[in-house]
Amino acid sequence: MITLLHKAQTTSNKTIGIRKIVFTDTEYIDGDTAIFTNDRNINSNVQLIITTSLDVLNKYKNEREVLYFETLTMIEEYAIVRIERDILFFTFMPSSNAHTLFLTKRCNHYCLMCSEPPSNTNDDYLINENMKIIELLDKDLYSIGITGGEPTLLGKNFVKIISKIREELPDTKIRLLTNGRSFKNEDFVKEISDVAQGYLTSEIPLYNSDYIKHDYIVQSKGAFFESIEGFYNLAKYKLTSEVRVVLTKKNYDNLEDLIYFIYKNIPFIDHIALMGLEYIGFTLNNLDDIHISPLDYKDKLVDAIGVAKKYNLPISIYNLPLCLVDEKVQKYAKQSISDWKNEFSDVCDECAVRDSCSGMFTSTKPYFEPLLIPIKSTACVTSL
Repeated sequence: MITLLHKAQTTSNKTIGIRKIVFTDTEYIDGDTAIFTNDRNINSNVQLIITTSLDVLNKYKNEREVLYFETLTMIEEYAIVRIERDILFFTFMPSSNAHTLFLTKRCNHYCLMCSEPPSNTNDDYLINENMKIIELLDKDLYSIGITGGEPTLLGKNFVKIISKIREELPDTKIRLLTNGRSFKNEDFVKEISDVAQGYLTSEIPLYNSDYIKHDYIVQSKGAFFESIEGFYNLAKYKLTSEVRVVLTKKNYDNLEDLIYFIYKNIPFIDHIALMGLEYIGFTLNNLDDIHISPLDYKDKLVDAIGVAKKYNLPISIYNLPLCLVDEKVQKYAKQSISDWKNEFSDVCDECAVRDSCSGMFTSTKPYFEPLLIPIKSTACVTSL
């Protein structure tokens, strides 16, 4: 698991902001980069140094900005970081399997299992911060995620972010995690389509075919119908969408009906993702109400996927280890967890299909680990 936040032993005299890490002083650009080095011979133009060398610290601490760490083993060239006095936070790692921009903590949902509990504090500073991150991202990035909070609440600034991605990264696919409610505004959808058609996919949750039960899970009256209207407006302006279903005690027994509802009402969606819980945020507050063992809904997953197959709806299982999924549908289980919060158990070393398995969220491990049984044959992944 990657540690994203690090605390320096020294403090910068000012807030530095967003920088790209370089390893050589010839690549240093003042205001855009920071050099990580333990070399005592540094070009005089370099004003921001990150180091694990006391020699470098002592030589330059009185004339340049130096952040000294006792250890910093995970640092990569061309990583993008946020630096605030003595804090180094990694916002982009080139080697990671997933890259995401976090736009806001604000949200118009209050989901029972939210992994990133919303806040109404003013975080408009994230707009300019993300604009700078986008400028520094690798130009050949295949895809970038956008998340929050609810990113679309930024309105014009959300369109500004999307436009910036299209300008700086014209070949990069954009995956937006959103509740889709803002897309009830057709003019807003058209504005997004004008800059991102063919490149943007919206990943929108539907938790139940019963609108009352869906609205209860997201803790917002009227949310269900606004999201459905959003799906239609996205399709009207040729923007693709995906349904995401987090599996909890509140909705696991409705999966078949939900898939059939999708077929009857929004069959134009690109994909359905059935997703295991992440045990952080509000999930811990509402554990008794929403926690359910994957073993208790194994049959429900089989039935739901059977409905999707019947109506040719693309469907996958995310965030569940293969051994906790019925053999009949193991081929639908995908490697879906970002590497910085992905773990395996020691018993997984004995599994024949470990390399094809999603493993577990770090937060999920205490709940799933006692249930794991290593798979002895690779037959279940022959169709992956």
